[in-house]
Amino acid sequence: MAATAETAVTEPKHLFAALSCALFLTSMPAAQADPPAPAPTDTEPGPDGPPKKLDEWPTLKDTETARVLPLVGQFKKADPELQAAAARDLQAIGAGAAPLLFQQVADRAENVNAQLFALFDSMLDRRHAALMARECKKPRVELRRYLIRRLCAFADRDLLPVLQATAKDKDELTAFYAQLGALALRQRDAVAPVLAFTKLHWKDVGDLVATVLPAARSTDTGSWLFDTIAAAPPADQMAGLRLLRYLATKEQASLLRRYLEATDHTVKKEAINTARVLHGEAPMENLSVFQAVEMSKEWLKQL
Repeated sequence: MAATAETAVTEPKHLFAALSCALFLTSMPAAQADPPAPAPTDTEPGPDGPPKKLDEWPTLKDTETARVLPLVGQFKKADPELQAAAARDLQAIGAGAAPLLFQQVADRAENVNAQLFALFDSMLDRRHAALMARECKKPRVELRRYLIRRLCAFADRDLLPVLQATAKDKDELTAFYAQLGALALRQRDAVAPVLAFTKLHWKDVGDLVATVLPAARSTDTGSWLFDTIAAAPPADQMAGLRLLRYLATKEQASLLRRYLEATDHTVKKEAINTARVLHGEAPMENLSVFQAVEMSKEWLKQL
């Protein structure tokens, strides 16, 4: 999931480093590593509640509009200081430049998507959700992927129709982001597709799942997963237990006992990790068979 910056970067070398972190976004296949999880400002309301959503993009002055595309052109220069200066100037122009910048996202190999996505991360937040949603039908795959990944993390019920429509997207990764967002809004029909995708691509999307799904944590959503995997093959139980880290409640932890006693190592390991997360501990992704056996005994005593 993308890293959000709320303030302008003041030194070119720092901004270039930040932009470089987003390079994977330029041509992201369905099973490629997922971007860093969005920062809390993307997913959580402030102390006074959610920020007011905007109905229109901020209006730019004619002089600002005229500068946008030439500044994007600087991203194509080899000089990192020129790239950083362009990013700094575009950040200063602000979110009103987003519609023009969206048009510069490209599916071709030669693109400036990494720099553009880093700008969007810093420019756009929950206030712009409805405006971003309007762009989700655009034909460019890379733009849809980016926008739906950001929107899925907002846990905004107003976005559910957009997420449900995009769940049918022909691009597998875009569809997954939409399904993940729907599950975060407690849509039971999203359980199966999210489980199926994460079973194959957990290393790629696990960080995003950990950020998005806790918004849906409840007895109901936990029960949906426990019911789904009760009679499932070990691979599905393993995948379901990973999701249960973020959907089940601590009160449901006793339901993990049968999986802690499983003979399949991967199931036992994931049951341990689910128990750990439900009790405020970090998962341990590389448990050996011996560690899993010993740790499962300890958890069985506690649950």
